[in-house]
Amino acid sequence: MAQEALAFDMYGTLVNPVRIWQQLDRWIVQDTKRIAELWRQKQLEYTFRLVAMEQYKNFAYVTRCALDYALAATGHELTDEQKQQLMEEYNRLEVFPDVLEGLRRLQLKNHTMVVFSNGTPTMLRALMEFAGLNTYLSGFISVDEVRTYKPAPRAYQLVGQKLARPLNEIRLISSNPFDVVGALHAGMQATWLDRSGGVFDGLGTRPPMVVKTLVELADRE
Repeated sequence: MAQEALAFDMYGTLVNPVRIWQQLDRWIVQDTKRIAELWRQKQLEYTFRLVAMEQYKNFAYVTRCALDYALAATGHELTDEQKQQLMEEYNRLEVFPDVLEGLRRLQLKNHTMVVFSNGTPTMLRALMEFAGLNTYLSGFISVDEVRTYKPAPRAYQLVGQKLARPLNEIRLISSNPFDVVGALHAGMQATWLDRSGGVFDGLGTRPPMVVKTLVELADRE
């Protein structure tokens, strides 16, 4: 079989969306971690609901709606300007400590490597530049092109089309169990990057390859 291409999920896999709680500290004294966690939770929930309803709103819109919910649910208010600043910070999320070294080692093995994400092209372009990911990854594939979200099969099929390769020659690397299950269902290979040490998704089968860091993945690839 040809060497696998690697498609990396962005949010929660390469960058940490929950760490945005540190930016909330500028305006909110308490509940900042809870707000950040709820923001991420509702962001994903909204994408699932849109897929189920066969509707589409882009990820920037979904992210802003989820922020509004998280603030309201915790009894906090921010101005429109403050919310916009948080949205801009979402394009400057920090990478996990293992990411750049892991990608560097994988690059030395001559894998084709891309980001595959729910994020919009504008969000991904800004984030990849800020985080220095362009040094190691050849670009990104956004579900915005097919106007649906993971784990819809059509989203994963887009990766095969863009890379001009059979799905079974492409490996998704994601920290999100639902994403891993979706990729396997669509016919891709998949690795679960277990950042939380949590339980794998009960609706799917734990994949053969599970790693704790991208450095470990590089050692196994």
